[in-house]
Amino acid sequence: MIRRASLIALSISLYFAAFSASAQDDGIDGNPAATNIVVGSGWLGEYLGINRNGWRFGGIQITDSNGQFTGGINPGSWPSDTLTIVDLTIDTEKFVGWEGGLFGTDFLYFSGEPVNTDAGTVMGYNSLVAGPPNTRVELYELWYRQVMCNDKVVIRIGKSIPTYDFNNVERPVPFTSEANNIPGISSAILTPLYVSPTQLGIMPGYYDSATGVVAKYLPNENIYAEYGFFDGNLAAGRNTGLTGPLFNGYYLHLAEIGGSWTVGPEDKPGSIGFGYWRQTGRLTVPNGGGTVQGADGIYFFASHRIYNENPGVTNNGFTSYFQFAATNTPVVDTQRYFGCGITYFGPVPNRDVDSLGLSFAYGKMRSVPTLGPREMIYTAYYQYQIRKNFFFQPNVTFIGQPAAQPGLSDVLAMTCRVILSF
Repeated sequence: MIRRASLIALSISLYFAAFSASAQDDGIDGNPAATNIVVGSGWLGEYLGINRNGWRFGGIQITDSNGQFTGGINPGSWPSDTLTIVDLTIDTEKFVGWEGGLFGTDFLYFSGEPVNTDAGTVMGYNSLVAGPPNTRVELYELWYRQVMCNDKVVIRIGKSIPTYDFNNVERPVPFTSEANNIPGISSAILTPLYVSPTQLGIMPGYYDSATGVVAKYLPNENIYAEYGFFDGNLAAGRNTGLTGPLFNGYYLHLAEIGGSWTVGPEDKPGSIGFGYWRQTGRLTVPNGGGTVQGADGIYFFASHRIYNENPGVTNNGFTSYFQFAATNTPVVDTQRYFGCGITYFGPVPNRDVDSLGLSFAYGKMRSVPTLGPREMIYTAYYQYQIRKNFFFQPNVTFIGQPAAQPGLSDVLAMTCRVILSF
């Protein structure tokens, strides 16, 4: 049934792609639902005549099929997944003259199979599947953002995805010169690129968003500091994406500082961020390990352009990223994490929107008999733009020592993903 739904969704994607008219001139994340506060290109809203007077309507549709050739818990499986998000945002200044305001809401539909469970991976090699229930319809986001104090302070309140503001190595840094902008750090599909394994089950995001507030201070265009406070009941086993807010002692606090820069005669751009998180409440340790009071951890990320093919003309060239995170709480299986990757934008002549990437993730697990000691994920992809707003992305993944159970054999898998931005 799920595979049939995926095929139907793919057919719908192909149908709508025929009407694509928006100028999608950059690549797209492997899972934009996990990193973008406003999703989609908005071309459907343009086509329907909705996008005017500050209104914007759009969304994304992602369908993939996964072949697990060897290893893991269920070798030979072919699970499929499909995701649809529709997005509506309203610029209050254009709509009613309220300066600096933006309202946003998203609805999410997902239907899938336990891809990561089949592979026996703790960290997750396919970010489209984020845990049960694997079929859901939900109000994904409902928020209001206000910019004030000469654009130095930004406040957002409501139901949203904290992974947009915190530990988001994927978030591009805008620069005055369009040729300096990196359209996206990577389009790899592995989960650690979008949420740190040291926060799995604690950090709300795709597809379990949460209600809270984020305050960001930007003293200049290159430095920022931010703090977030969210409903932390995801750590208590509650699917916050499917329910309303509940402030009952389970709270998630996040703090991050960071900045961006350009270096050298070619103004190669880069960014960096350092963060700390604290989860409150009585938390259950997996596999009968009792309970602990609260949890916390740290993280670091950075990205940098290392080669420009045509400086000042195109975005083509190599971009790299690095990630590190650590926690000592027994509530989370992954105690230490390191990730890195490299992406080449425009790897083929006359195909500037395509990208080719390699990513690596390493996780050290907590020392318990039910888990393997470590896990390594290697993935390679090529994102091919079929036409504006429509992408086909094959991914090859190797998982060394899947850690969900001791002694699992290595996994070789292939994922074919279709992404429609509308």
